[in-house]
Amino acid sequence: MKRFGYRLLLLPLSLLAGAAAASENPGAHQHGHAELSFAVDGNKVEVMFVSPAYNVLGFEHEVRTKAQTRALQQANDWFAGTPLIDTPDGTCTVISSEVHHSGPEQEQEQEQHHEGNEHEHEDHGSGHSAFEVIQTLTCPGVQNATTLITPLTTRLERLEHLDVQWAGAMAQGATRLEHSEQAVELGQ
Repeated sequence: MKRFGYRLLLLPLSLLAGAAAASENPGAHQHGHAELSFAVDGNKVEVMFVSPAYNVLGFEHEVRTKAQTRALQQANDWFAGTPLIDTPDGTCTVISSEVHHSGPEQEQEQEQHHEGNEHEHEDHGSGHSAFEVIQTLTCPGVQNATTLITPLTTRLERLEHLDVQWAGAMAQGATRLEHSEQAVELGQ
């Protein structure tokens, strides 16, 4: 039941982010741009990241080569094990991670948990390739943090702008990080 509550906290954030992105860009799928939302409840953080696959992989077409297959697997592994938001001291750890990658001709969903891996394959016929990552983190001391860090803007070299939204007992707000900016100031 607790996990459901975190997702409910993220729902308004994702709706606001989607509405803001749609108003700025009617196509809403823009290379170089991505969205990160998170909700803090005590030491738990629920995180959602949405990005065109181009920002992550450098391509959006169906995987065609061994190198592209490797790049996709490395991205899935990184998202499954790396906290997408963290304290400056690096105290956050991933409890669970769901990595969804949809392609223009296929959709591949991979749900990865620390206990094991489960794979599902479905065809939804989307027009663009994208990543959606949902993580549950445990972060001792996060409720007292005034700044959090994201590795996304340094890891993803094609990412130019990261729109960040958050909510929790400490505050709620939004900001935009440019490439290589990692700090999310929660007082903004």
